[in-house]
Amino acid sequence: MLLAGIVVLVLPAVLGVLGTAGSVIGSLLPWLALLLVPVAVLALGTRSKRIAVLSLAFAAAWALAILPGVLRPDAAGSPRLTVVTQNVEAANADPAATARSIASNRPDVIALEELTADSGDAVAGVLDERYPHHYRVGSIGVWSRTALSHGEPLTLGLGWARALRVTVDTGLGDVRLYVVHMDSLRLGGEDGRPTMLSSLATAVRGDDARRLVVAGDFNGGATDPKMLPLTRMLDEGGGFRFTWPAQLPVVRIDHVFVRGLETTSTEVLPANGSDHRGLRVGLR
Repeated sequence: MLLAGIVVLVLPAVLGVLGTAGSVIGSLLPWLALLLVPVAVLALGTRSKRIAVLSLAFAAAWALAILPGVLRPDAAGSPRLTVVTQNVEAANADPAATARSIASNRPDVIALEELTADSGDAVAGVLDERYPHHYRVGSIGVWSRTALSHGEPLTLGLGWARALRVTVDTGLGDVRLYVVHMDSLRLGGEDGRPTMLSSLATAVRGDDARRLVVAGDFNGGATDPKMLPLTRMLDEGGGFRFTWPAQLPVVRIDHVFVRGLETTSTEVLPANGSDHRGLRVGLR
């Protein structure tokens, strides 16, 4: 068990051969540290040098794989652009209250996922006045204090749009914003998530925008092997910053990745009626 853990920590890409199960394991890699508790007890009880050595090797592999992302320092200075992303949840009983909670944080840009026809209208009723520039595609929406242009839906290999791309006019200059809602992980069945992630990585790779933000619900952690083609091109703020499930978050499946920008802060917002926590990110 420890040896297998060392392998996946050092070479997380090997989890890709396990398909959806590998994505689940990869997303939960930070929690592998819990294996050290029973193993340490076993090593002490048996006084096994072999187990002790493997435990130390596992601890070192975990530290090298996980801690750089957790301890990554934020960029110095005040943010010049703040972005909130949140999955509103289709079954949200009061999406307007969720929208008010998000707006109370006064971000410059709000990116929302899993909007229904009714909840989208409820959210718009709250946000449209304070955020006069908005663009919606199906269940995805963006509200901005500043002008939006060149909006377009993205199917990312599916037969319908679960993502969008738009240019935001900011004090930093134009920022290309992608907002995505990845298909869910489905153990034991095929899903569109690998296709969507691959298509998104291709789109980002071919995008010549100087400043680029990719935000949304990825239904997986940054250590998911299926995310590697994307995360190798983009940066993300440090810390665990777990966002799901809202009442007791154990994994960060909502992300704000950037290129050509620096992250000055990353904050998980309080629960507000959705099954996800919102993520507020400061950029400069």
